Parts: sequence; structure tokens; C-alpha cells
Amino acid sequence: MNAASPSSRDRLLDSAEELVAAQGATSLTLDAVAKAAGVSKGGLLYHFPSKDALLEAMVDRHLGQIDRRVEALLASGGRYAANPVLAYVHALLETVPAKRAVGAALLAASATNPALMQPCRLHYARTLERFGALPCGFERAATVLLAVDGLLLGELIHMSPFTPEQRERVVAGIVQLAEACATAPEPGTRPGAAR
Repeated sequence: MNAASPSSRDRLLDSAEELVAAQGATSLTLDAVAKAAGVSKGGLLYHFPSKDALLEAMVDRHLGQIDRRVEALLASGGRYAANPVLAYVHALLETVPAKRAVGAALLAASATNPALMQPCRLHYARTLERFGALPCGFERAATVLLAVDGLLLGELIHMSPFTPEQRERVVAGIVQLAEACATAPEPGTRPGAAR
């Protein structure tokens, strides 16, 4: 394995995500990731000199995947072109279920070293700032974001009470609210209220 190869780094991150998905966030150790990736611990340390560096890379990659998916949806035109809230909702709902291990790693990172969550806090602040410029107003856009976050967090920590059918209805309701973010609220309606 070529230590300078970008695919080596990605393979290590993939192995870390798979390990957390299969065994939980507490299983994320440098030794376990090296073994899962089929590399020496020295090979792992070349890319990630500490567990914090590995967690930071997992967080950065996850945020980058969401950003790239949002930008691809915005560029695709149609219903997403003028509605970054809708694009963000779809990106989260597509990306996060496939990457639950990253969510578990984020929780582990926040518990072991809250400073590792700084990129997430900055990403969240930039996202809210972007949403604040939309015609629907900051409050409605933020409400949609909080609804998606709540749904996904509940699922991540295994607290979601929803059946698959109920989840589908909740997602449809969130998408409907997100679609309304491309237009200004009618006078006299409160943020997030159905029209």
C-alpha cells in the first residue's frame, strides 16, 4: 500500500466508519481501525497520528459529503435551484442514513473531546446564515433544519418511536415545509405554520 495515496486515507476512513457501524463508537481505536483496514498501525499513524486526528477527518469528510451533495442538487435545477433548504434536507436524509457510523463517531467525538465538534458548529452556523437570506425567513428555514436534525438524532441514538410508515409521513411533512422555503410566508402566518 502506498502511504501517500489518497485512496489509502479514504480506505482507513471507510474502515473506521464500518467499525463504528458494526461495533459502536467505543470500538473506535487506532489498533482496531488498522486491523480492519489491513494495514500496520504505523501505516495508520502516517495519515492519522492520533484518534482525535482520525475523528476530525471523519467529521470533515462527512461535512464535505453533505456540502457536495447540496451543491449537486442546487446545480441540478428544478425544485432545488432556488431552495438550498430543500437541497440540504434531501442531502441529509440521503447521506446520514447511509453514514450512521459517522453520526456515532460525531457523538463519540463530542463526548471525548468537544473541541472536535468545532467544524460542525461552524458548518451549522454557515448553513443557518445561508438560510436566513431566503424568502421564507430565518425562522421557517431554521425550523425545517431542526426538524431534520431531531428526526436523525432520534434515530441515531435509537430513540425514534416512528414506524417506517410514520417516518415516511414525517419526512413528507418536513419536505413540504422545506419546499415552502423558496417563497415568502403569507402575512400574518407564524414561521413554519401550514398555509
